[in-house]
Amino acid sequence: MLPSRLRCWWFALLTIGSSKAIYSSAESHHDYVLSRGLLEKWRTKTKNGVTLFDRLPRNVERSYTPPQVIEHRGFPVEVHHVTTEDGYILELHRIPSRTPRKVVFLQHGVLQSSGTWLVNPSSRSLAFLLAELSYDVWLGNFRGNRYSRKHTTLTPDEAEFWKFSWDEIGNYDIPSMMNYILTETGQSKLSYIGHSLGCGVALAPLSSFAYITTDFFRVWAPFTDRIEDALKLIGVHGWLDSEGFGNRFFELVCEQTYIQAQSCRNWFRSVVGPSENLDPAMIPLFNVNFLRGTSVSVIAQFAQNYNAGNVFQAYDFGRRGNLLRYGSVKPLEYDLAKITAPVYVFSGGSDHLVTPLDVDWLLSKLKNLNGSNRISDYSHLDFVWGIDVKEKLYEKVIALLPPP
Repeated sequence: MLPSRLRCWWFALLTIGSSKAIYSSAESHHDYVLSRGLLEKWRTKTKNGVTLFDRLPRNVERSYTPPQVIEHRGFPVEVHHVTTEDGYILELHRIPSRTPRKVVFLQHGVLQSSGTWLVNPSSRSLAFLLAELSYDVWLGNFRGNRYSRKHTTLTPDEAEFWKFSWDEIGNYDIPSMMNYILTETGQSKLSYIGHSLGCGVALAPLSSFAYITTDFFRVWAPFTDRIEDALKLIGVHGWLDSEGFGNRFFELVCEQTYIQAQSCRNWFRSVVGPSENLDPAMIPLFNVNFLRGTSVSVIAQFAQNYNAGNVFQAYDFGRRGNLLRYGSVKPLEYDLAKITAPVYVFSGGSDHLVTPLDVDWLLSKLKNLNGSNRISDYSHLDFVWGIDVKEKLYEKVIALLPPP
C-alpha cells in the first residue's frame, strides 16, 4: 500500500494532467479552476529562478567514485588501503599537499562514505576547502561500505563478514586508519573531524586506549540514536546500499524535476530534521552518497543505546552473550571521562537524530572539552551538505585547526 503522502502527490499530478479537459457542470468547472490555480502556483519561479516542473540539471559526478570526483574538481588524488587487525581491508582517499603539511582526517557517518565530503561545490566542501589551504586531507571509509568491502579471508557473501558493530569500527578501523596515515605522512599528530557515527566510533577507542591522546578532535553530531527498533533481519547481515535497484529507483522518483527533488528533500526532513538548507538541485548527489551500506548490527546498536538511555555502551549480545563477551550480564559502557584528547563539539539545535539533549549529555561527560558550538537552525545533514555550511560551520572549524 502506498504512503498517503505519495498518493496525494500522484493525485495532484494526475489532476494537473487532466486540467485541459472540457467541463460541463459547475462542480467540474470549480475543480478545473482549482487545478489551474495550482498549476499556475507551481509554475512560479523558485529562489533559483526555475519552476518546480523544470528538469534537474544533469551532474556527471553522480556516477563518479570519490577519487574521480576529486580528480574532476582539479585536485591530485591518491587511493590507499589499510588492513585492520581483524582482516578488513579499508580504502582511504587522499588529497595530498604538494609538500609535507599538517594532516586532517575526515570520517563519514553511518550509511555513507568518503564521498559525503565531496558532494557540495568545492567552495563549500570541507575537503576541498582544506585542500585549497594546503592541508594534507585524508578521507576514510568504514568497513562494509561500498569502498571497504574486502577482507583477507572472508567475502561479503558470507554472514561472518557482516558480524561487526560500532565496537569493531571504533576499536579496529579508526586506530588502523590513524596509524597508517601517521606512518605514511611521517607526521606525529593529526586532526580528526567526524560527522554522526564518525564521531561516536572515534570516542570509543579514545575511552579505551590511553595511547590516542594527543590529537585534537573537532566533533559535530557525535552519534545517532533515534532508532526505535533493533534491526535484526533473518538472513540479512549487510544492507542499505543504494547500488542497483535502489539507485535506479531514486533516479526515477527523486531526480527528474525540481518538484520531485523537493518532495524527496522533505523525506529527509521526516528522518533527520528540517531540510530547507539543502539545495534541491543537489538531490541526485545526495541520493548516491546517502546509502553506501553497513551491517545490521551497526543499525541495531543505535536502537540499543537509545533504549538504554544516557549511556554510551558496547553492543548488547543479550544476557548470555554479554557474559561470554564482557563477563557481565550488561554490555560494556565506554567511559568518556577517560578521553584525554581535546575535543570540540559542533551540534545542531534542529537535529532530530542527535537532539540538543543528547549533546548536552555528551558534553557533561567529556572532561577535556575545549568548547562547543550549537547552530540553532541546523539539522543532521546540514553539517555536510548545507547551503551555508561554509559560513556557519567550516570557517569556525578551520579556525580551530593548527596552521597547515
